[in-house]
Amino acid sequence: MPAEIYLVKVGMNMTEGIVEEWYIPDGGHVEKGQLLYRLETEKVNLDVDAEVTGTVKHLVAEGVTMLPGDVVGYIFEAGETIPDDLGAASGSGAAAAAEAAPVASTPAAAPAAAAPTAGEGGRLLSSPAARRLARELGVELGEVAGTGPGGRIVEADVSRAAAEGGAGAQGGPSSPLARKVARELGVDIAAVRGTGPGGRITKDDVEAAAAARARAPAAPVAAPRAATAPAGTVPVRGMRKTIAARMHESLMSTAQLTMDMDVNMDDAVRLRTQLVEEWADEGIKPTYTDLVIRAVAKALAKNPLMNSSWGDSEITLHGEIHVGMAVALPEGLIVPVVRDAESRGFKSLVQETGRLAVAARDGKVGLDDLQGGTFTVSALGMFGVDSFTPIINAPQAGILGVNRIRDDVRWEGNTPVKAQVMRLSLTWDHRVLDGAPAAEFLRSVKGLLEAPYRLLV
Repeated sequence: MPAEIYLVKVGMNMTEGIVEEWYIPDGGHVEKGQLLYRLETEKVNLDVDAEVTGTVKHLVAEGVTMLPGDVVGYIFEAGETIPDDLGAASGSGAAAAAEAAPVASTPAAAPAAAAPTAGEGGRLLSSPAARRLARELGVELGEVAGTGPGGRIVEADVSRAAAEGGAGAQGGPSSPLARKVARELGVDIAAVRGTGPGGRITKDDVEAAAAARARAPAAPVAAPRAATAPAGTVPVRGMRKTIAARMHESLMSTAQLTMDMDVNMDDAVRLRTQLVEEWADEGIKPTYTDLVIRAVAKALAKNPLMNSSWGDSEITLHGEIHVGMAVALPEGLIVPVVRDAESRGFKSLVQETGRLAVAARDGKVGLDDLQGGTFTVSALGMFGVDSFTPIINAPQAGILGVNRIRDDVRWEGNTPVKAQVMRLSLTWDHRVLDGAPAAEFLRSVKGLLEAPYRLLV
């Protein structure tokens, strides 16, 4: 009997998931313990390995929404007969998927390459594994044709692009330097004839093509075409679906208000500069958001109503302070949690925020890192934002927005003095606390940042 491949259930609250990427092709061989597929859920992505050795048969395609525990494929032992029709998979979600995407009895051919598809904000749709591999191999994702659902770039696309040297349909393989020079000179590398080994396109070939183009008579200039925005659709699923549902629910079910307060950051800037130099040999680099998270943790200890959550008949005051830090990813927003943020030393806090940020961007953050937050900090200052209205991560009572540090003026008597100022934007649930205690909490954060030595004790 073949071994069933299940859609792994991750956490008690998981309601659906997809096979984001098959690491083993349909009909391919897998060893026990080898990575089998990448799971995408509402909260987190993770790699799933094979429990047995054998031949893999896919029951569902990449990108199909399934229920936890549904069968997504099988692993057949050596010598075991693989039927042409594997039959209906267990679970209603798998059965529907099997009808939509029947499994072939022989290894499937690589799907036709599609142009890379842009997601929200013009970002290319690509899997975390594809992005990691592209960084390792020096492949430009913008030059990779995606064959995943909706034109999504998967790991196999990056591997193929690296093997082909990133060449176009008509050109031969090319070196990374040749592709870089081609982009800089505006040369279509697919039209360049390579003179290197095996027809490989070199830097000299690209420069020669550019020189030949410069010598050629200028072609009549055609009327410029009107610029058009990227068209298409983006499936609402996984992380984006969860974010949409929770943000809408948060706004509908809470009484949210926002207030702003300016903070003089002169001393905080000096402290951070000194700590960056002090910890440089250890590879530890504190950010301004780290200073804010530390200040928030200390302020929450003095303002316990802000470190609480709303219930239908009671307000729960949390005895521990776990601060969530919003991290932006191409596919959405994720909020890993810095546990015990108030009792940690500042260096320990900086190390933890760094670990969480890297894990989140690499798709390796664990479920434990995403649970238990009692308050959230969201930073947009790196984008030049002066003020925004963050939405509460319900059922928490508040969220603090961190804006850019700007040049401003403060007064010493009648004398204007240049100052570096940052605006903090606090959104709080008016059901839990009124404006005055919310302002007191924000003033506590401000006071800690303006006397930042207190963050180190």
